[in-house]
Amino acid sequence: MKSKKIKLIIFHPYSKIGGADKSLSRIINRLDSSKYEIIFITIKKPHIKSYLNKKIKIIKVNCSKTIFSVIKIRKILKSFSQEKKIIFFSNQNFANIVSFFILYKFSNIKHIVMERNHIDEFNYSKNIFDLIKKRIILFLIKIFYKHADLVLGNAKKLCIDLKKITNCKVKKIYNPAYDKEIYKLSKLKIKKINKKNIILNVGRLEIQKDQITLLKAIKNIDNIYLIIIGYGEKKIELQNYIRTHNLQKKVIILDNITNPYPYFKIAKLFVLSSLYEGFPNVLTEAIMFNVPVISSNCNSGPSEILLQNKGIHIYEKKNHVELGKKIHFFLNNKNTFHKRNKLLKKNLQRFNPDKIILEYNKIFQKI
Repeated sequence: MKSKKIKLIIFHPYSKIGGADKSLSRIINRLDSSKYEIIFITIKKPHIKSYLNKKIKIIKVNCSKTIFSVIKIRKILKSFSQEKKIIFFSNQNFANIVSFFILYKFSNIKHIVMERNHIDEFNYSKNIFDLIKKRIILFLIKIFYKHADLVLGNAKKLCIDLKKITNCKVKKIYNPAYDKEIYKLSKLKIKKINKKNIILNVGRLEIQKDQITLLKAIKNIDNIYLIIIGYGEKKIELQNYIRTHNLQKKVIILDNITNPYPYFKIAKLFVLSSLYEGFPNVLTEAIMFNVPVISSNCNSGPSEILLQNKGIHIYEKKNHVELGKKIHFFLNNKNTFHKRNKLLKKNLQRFNPDKIILEYNKIFQKI
């Protein structure tokens, strides 16, 4: 029997504690259950469950790699052949590419591609194998994206640059990052930290987030305490740098934190040190907690959130000397930053989840 609901299949192979899952959960939580039947497909443990306030069908396809999930997911889709309207919503470039193979000859399924990172991602690799993989993905993006029913990007610059390499229309839709639910989460009690001038960084410990530049920047700055919250393969490298440069008394890495929001309440400054981003939710969240921010000038979201391409909030990515000077300037001009933050906070309504969900509803209904 055909259902009157739109069957929305969200394909997000690696569900992790992070920005993508937060954004997807905020969309899922606000979609009308009387209009949508939502199915979430992943190949690993679905961490998104911790963000959801409603029950949806979650299918975990046991595969070691996304590419190996093609046959299994095609079998799942065949069971939906009688449905009236099906939307397959894939997230992140590697999953988007694999989705074209999954959906081959499924003419009844609409395919929406969501790009969550700027194409600068392809300029950074862990090793030769990662480099080859990224070159292949970029090549396939240029071939396949034009065949999607719709391509979405979560920042203006991302959309502009993606359009240049794909020759297809890319629609901007911001992350629903201005979510006031995080104020409730911030009430969790944490161990008291008796330090002043706490600087906060939240993000995976990976090449992309470039926390090593932040460590270099604060090395010779006194009367500060840096808290890095995140997990990832760069943890040992960062710990080694901390030990080598005797920074143990001014830096701590917390890699087992699922709720970072209480730490925003004690932070005096938030630093985003990324080499590339899509839309960094953490910048919006810092502003929501009235925490002044400094960010690298990475593509693509920071300049849109901070309303400037250069200025007190922005430093040249990978430039630890300039970042150090920005932090020094903050320590001596805190009022300047706080005044600026009031303006930034007024402009956060652009990222209100209730506003963003209206845009998604239009997309899902119209496609």
